[in-house]
Amino acid sequence: MTRLKILQENATYSFRSYFELPNDTDEILAEFGYSFTQSRLQLPRTQRTFAGLAELQQQIEETLPYVTLTSEAAKREILVAPVLSRVAVFHSIFYA
Repeated sequence: MTRLKILQENATYSFRSYFELPNDTDEILAEFGYSFTQSRLQLPRTQRTFAGLAELQQQIEETLPYVTLTSEAAKREILVAPVLSRVAVFHSIFYA
């Protein structure tokens, strides 16, 4: 069975065009011969502790299984909003 191509051979695509396609991320990546895997990101650690960091991590980890992260809007709303709200609170406490 032949799979229909997502991208047209003579078409021009911008970065934004890929987000407007109706296909899932893994289907678009497969078109280029790549695959998508989701794993925990391990960033460098600091010795400094931040109040509420454990609660933020727990909130994100509890929420992620219920959200489809194939859209940029979902990523922004679910991952970034809790972080920004804590930055705003931190800023208002220490720089008010």
